[in-house]
Amino acid sequence: MPADATVAGLDAHERSVSIIIPTYNERENIEQVVERCRDALAEYRFEIVVIDDDSPDETWRFVEDEYEGLEVVRVVRRTEESGLATAVSRGFDEATYELCAVIDADLQHPPEKLPELIAAFDSGADIVIGSRHVPGGGVENWSRFRRLVSRGAMTIAKAALPPTRGISDPMSGFFAVRREILAGVSLAPTGYKILLEILLKCEYDRVVEVPYVFTERERGESKLSAGEYLGFLEHVYDLRRDGYAVRDPHAAVSVDRNQQ
Repeated sequence: MPADATVAGLDAHERSVSIIIPTYNERENIEQVVERCRDALAEYRFEIVVIDDDSPDETWRFVEDEYEGLEVVRVVRRTEESGLATAVSRGFDEATYELCAVIDADLQHPPEKLPELIAAFDSGADIVIGSRHVPGGGVENWSRFRRLVSRGAMTIAKAALPPTRGISDPMSGFFAVRREILAGVSLAPTGYKILLEILLKCEYDRVVEVPYVFTERERGESKLSAGEYLGFLEHVYDLRRDGYAVRDPHAAVSVDRNQQ
């Protein structure tokens, strides 16, 4: 079966998924996240697409060398563009399978949760969000300042973009989508919250939130900075200015929360 074949009607573990991992200076983490994804998805048809922003530590070269000849893992090295959200968008363009799942390279998102995200599509989900804010989810070892910043950003997003209000974690970086809902949609994210683009620009009927616990990275340096937060504010402003803050009132969306 070709990589882009439709797999509707297949057994749950015959679903196909493209795992998109954006990277920048993640040489210390990339092998572990790739291997944990491979282990978690052993019963699925999958591909792992690493989108690297020309990392000075040569993350891209490590992936090329370590997984040479292995068709399920490939790397795209970007030299003319950078940024987390645009890397994910490029990953969508590179993906060939039915579902696309996005996971960070720093292991703050648990790869072992991927099968649970994928299973949610069997009940008709179009978007499945790994959520920190439903029962069973949470964060570990965050400072009070970071919690306040995160809560403030969430408040801003929900106040400015009403279609996100029914979703517990619309700013999650750990999520999966049916690739078909991305077709023909121009994603132009500013900053690092591409899920907001998808929730406001794509056509979909059902969202499922799956709880997970966000953990602090063990190795490497965080990419979050004041510039990233400013980019987020610009992104929210652009979405509201361009009229994406109001979805079609006839397009009812169901939101379900899988609880542990």
